Amino acid sequence: MEGAAAGPPKLAASEAMAQAAPVSSMAGTAACLVAVGLGGAALLLWWALAFHSAHARLWMVPAGLVLLGTPVLAWLSLLASDPCRCGRRPDEAPAAPGAPA
Repeated sequence: MEGAAAGPPKLAASEAMAQAAPVSSMAGTAACLVAVGLGGAALLLWWALAFHSAHARLWMVPAGLVLLGTPVLAWLSLLASDPCRCGRRPDEAPAAPGAPA
């Protein structure tokens, strides 16, 4: 009776850290991808404003396009791998298609 009045069980510190890790990992990944994309956009903008008319430093164009396109491909691969599935416990995992409920 005493356990019911105490409320829901508290998570241990290691369990709380394990549940918070995927969220902080995704936030760090998102910040890095945004930084890379902005760096590519800045490189292309700098080339367009300073060197386009002289057709100089043409290496900046493919480098900027690679930096600008990398976050798009990374997000597509992250979304395809379904990283949110990693934080679930086995009993919370969705049933496989065709499996009995």
